[in-house]
Amino acid sequence: MAHDKLGRKVISRTTTDGRKVVAAAGTAEALASSSTIVDYIIITAETNNTGVMAVGDSGVDETVATRTGIPLLAGESATLVGVDLADVYLDAGVSGDGVTYFYVT
Repeated sequence: MAHDKLGRKVISRTTTDGRKVVAAAGTAEALASSSTIVDYIIITAETNNTGVMAVGDSGVDETVATRTGIPLLAGESATLVGVDLADVYLDAGVSGDGVTYFYVT
């Protein structure tokens, strides 16, 4: 384990950011194509989205009458802790809407 100049333990972390656009409204898409376990992730609906973005598991549904997951309007964020990004799904109300994200591993 590394230490800083004051002798405190320093844990090495990696940060990553990115963007995901949902191609087809009504079809849940995984945030990542392969297993990526993160300490935490902040997911923000893009500010130019015109519909609602829902964040959840593979069954997430943005449709108002049957909505599941966490609904995000443009510019709103959700923070998830200790998740595998391959298990986080997005469903958009409008094709081409998306999210930006930042995570720490």
